[in-house]
Amino acid sequence: MKVLNLNNCIHFVKSLILLVILFLSDSLLSQEKNIQETVNIPEPLMFDLVRGLGAKQGELEINSLADFPLNNNSERTVEWAPEIEYALFNNFAVELEFPFENLELEAYKMAIQWTIGASKNNKFIHGIQIIGEKYIHEDILEMNFLYVPAYRFSKVWSAIGLFGFMTESGADAPEKNYTIILNTSVFADINKHTVVGVEINNSDPTIQKVDSNEMELLILPQVHYEFESGFSFQFGVGPKFMENRTNASAVLRVIKSF
Repeated sequence: MKVLNLNNCIHFVKSLILLVILFLSDSLLSQEKNIQETVNIPEPLMFDLVRGLGAKQGELEINSLADFPLNNNSERTVEWAPEIEYALFNNFAVELEFPFENLELEAYKMAIQWTIGASKNNKFIHGIQIIGEKYIHEDILEMNFLYVPAYRFSKVWSAIGLFGFMTESGADAPEKNYTIILNTSVFADINKHTVVGVEINNSDPTIQKVDSNEMELLILPQVHYEFESGFSFQFGVGPKFMENRTNASAVLRVIKSF
């Protein structure tokens, strides 16, 4: 296994700091719309947000995602990732995540998310998300640049998308070092506490290893339940279709919001 390259880590941190400075520049803050009432859109289970769109300053969330293989077990591991999310300012949140495979830490991951604004009728809301991930055992730095639109059609139905691209750099990056990201989810609010939905992804954010970056398809039906205490969970079971095989997974996210 390769030792983590200190220079790459320093470059990674500097890049993220620069991105934060750019997003907090006066020009962007002067354009920011003050969202008095947040458009309530559920977050996808597998490819989640950095707090919800329209996050308010001081919001804090701790959660952990776990992906349990249901087939091809000899070739797969349990992938899980604890993370912490915090809204530094209204509409601007940051995230720190630690992806694991079984009990081994595989990467360091950071993200920022800026909510651009919402429509006057309070149905449409959108933002941008930037994710940086530094692998520990390979010399790879992965960056994701995403546009995040969401729309509430009614009290019951809503949808959200994450659209953009991922690029990888470093000595161990694969020959094809990029992929297009096309993720969308549709949700139905059953009652105050319960949401059901389906998430469709062409990329897997839990993978921390060298791969071909070819297109794949994850279809993940899911249910969300939120308790009055601020605890909530999301659970789904679904297949991921790849060129030569299909993997089935049970996916669980446990969340505590403050």
